[in-house]
Amino acid sequence: MTNSHPPASGPLHRRRNGIVAAICAAIALSGAPSWARPAPPSFEELEAKLADHPSLAALRTEADAREELSVAERALPDPVISLGVGSIPVRNPGFEREPDANKAIGVAQEIPNPGVRRARSARERGEAEAIAAQTDYLLARLRTELITFLAEKKRTKEQIAYAELQLEKYAQLQEILRGEIEAGRPIYYRLSQVDVERADIEREIVGYRSSLAAADAALVDLVGEAPDIAPPEIALIPWDGGALSLHATRVSDKGVDIAKAGVREGKAAFGPNFGLSFTYQQRENGITESGAPFTGDDWFMAGVSISVPLWAPKSQSPRLRAARARQAGAELSYQAVYRDIRERLTTLTAEHGAAQRNIVVLDQKAKALDETIAALRRNYEAGNGDYTQVLDAEIAKLTLLSQLATERANAIARAAQFNSELVTP
Repeated sequence: MTNSHPPASGPLHRRRNGIVAAICAAIALSGAPSWARPAPPSFEELEAKLADHPSLAALRTEADAREELSVAERALPDPVISLGVGSIPVRNPGFEREPDANKAIGVAQEIPNPGVRRARSARERGEAEAIAAQTDYLLARLRTELITFLAEKKRTKEQIAYAELQLEKYAQLQEILRGEIEAGRPIYYRLSQVDVERADIEREIVGYRSSLAAADAALVDLVGEAPDIAPPEIALIPWDGGALSLHATRVSDKGVDIAKAGVREGKAAFGPNFGLSFTYQQRENGITESGAPFTGDDWFMAGVSISVPLWAPKSQSPRLRAARARQAGAELSYQAVYRDIRERLTTLTAEHGAAQRNIVVLDQKAKALDETIAALRRNYEAGNGDYTQVLDAEIAKLTLLSQLATERANAIARAAQFNSELVTP
């Protein structure tokens, strides 16, 4: 009985082995299959990574330190315990031969000006709140950078694609022009012009690739990776004109609070510092050098100390004037910051509106070019016109689409910058 299957060493087996090897090689060259590749992160996941940025962590650490200092400023200094002896004769030392000789233990506690301590604690707490406001502001700016660089990456990739398509169109145009030159038409100038335009496109591609690499590097700095995702659609958040609805003015307002705490400290410095002390003296029974006995009664001493601001005109008064000057400067800085941010928001609103209007205009022009290209193609297919006109129109449309990508990225970036200045829930 014969076997109906071909032998293992036959040509069919060798063909199967070749197919399997080819499939394995293709898989190795193409990398992991699409279903095995990890999905790109969403924008919300990237946004969550911003909270772990080292610059934000450094500010949070500093805010925690200021909170601890605010607690420390209200505390009393450590008490002082003293041990000693007193009234010990030099020539014949001893506790049993001198009625005034004693062993002493004392405790002293300084109580610095309570008003000064409260003011300093409030100043450190204000510093902590100011740093917390700076942290919120920095997080908003980092989010803006994330959106801006995602939009920049999308823009450059689109422009690279449009520019490469333009190069293909120019290559087709060159072939047609060379054919016409060989047919006897004197259009050398047009061929040279195409060479120049093509060189400009190649130079633009180099610039686009450089911008793309810079955007990737910035994204890696922000979130640790350079994802290939589209930026979110952003609209301008309505602003009611309130100063404290802006991040920058909130930070400046905390600076005013810190300066006010300095004024309170300067006023409180005119008050006294206090101190408490207690000393217990132990005396032993003994006999004097003359032989008379004495009883060693124990003694104690207690006291309260109060400082007198005798040199206030030379010490506290200049400090108070300096604190008031700082408060006035902080209030003026608050007003300057508000004006600056208001002007910036006005400018960003105008730039965003201009970008949106440019998008509408360019989109309308692109649609008009589509109709022109379709008409030129119909004329060419009907035997009228030249195909170079179709290619020129298609190249013009690609240039228009590249400009449209720029305006869309600008609109997203301006909206993100505007929104980053506002305090949002």
